[in-house]
Amino acid sequence: MRLTDETPKDWRNLQDLVCKYLNESGYHAVSPKTIETVRGNVEVDVYVTAKNELIRTFICECKYWNTAVPKEKIHAFRTVVQDSGATIGIFIAKEGFQSGAIEAARCSNVLLKDWDGFLELIREQWIFHQLLRLKHITRPLSVYTDFLDVPLDQLEDAKKKQYMDYLQKYLRTYIFSREISKTKLQQDKIEGCNTVFSSCRELFDFLEKECTEAVEAFKKLFEGCSIEAYKFECGGYMMLEMMEDIYNFQLM
Repeated sequence: MRLTDETPKDWRNLQDLVCKYLNESGYHAVSPKTIETVRGNVEVDVYVTAKNELIRTFICECKYWNTAVPKEKIHAFRTVVQDSGATIGIFIAKEGFQSGAIEAARCSNVLLKDWDGFLELIREQWIFHQLLRLKHITRPLSVYTDFLDVPLDQLEDAKKKQYMDYLQKYLRTYIFSREISKTKLQQDKIEGCNTVFSSCRELFDFLEKECTEAVEAFKKLFEGCSIEAYKFECGGYMMLEMMEDIYNFQLM
């Protein structure tokens, strides 16, 4: 399955999208940013830091040109990466690179990518963080959709009927969200909730919207009722599922 159907529309949008997807992948990305180098201050397109990785900082250069990038630009970018102390540099270009540019980046700490190549580079990291985010969003639904976890006896008859209506409306979506996994996302398309999803972005956006709506609906319904706080904590099978996700991502 494609990561997204989004494609950059201009140079600014390219920088914004690179920054957006890096932030959604668990990094801290800023665009643009003026950084200090041994030769003075330089403004870079996207500056990225990571907390718990060997690669602590890296720089992205974005070019929305209608022609391939020449080697001179790669030489200049390599200098900025080196002088800034960044671990790597990623040069992202709409129309790719001239042969001289590819040679200039060989055996260096500069990666050359087009838009699709950049998405492929961050794919696993992005999916991993979206899966964890989805589990966090849907966590309250594991309580609200369980008859044994909610105080139905504290609800008036009208609200009990509303509860059953919400189950009918949202339970299928919640179960569908529980079925999403890294392996499943390797399929070309995923069908669920009367919809065929062809990109990961489309799927996660849909599930986030629907599940957030469900949580808010149940929360309002049980307002004033007593539900033990510990039931909403990240424990039990939910924690096991998250640990399984982390383990599987590390192995694959």
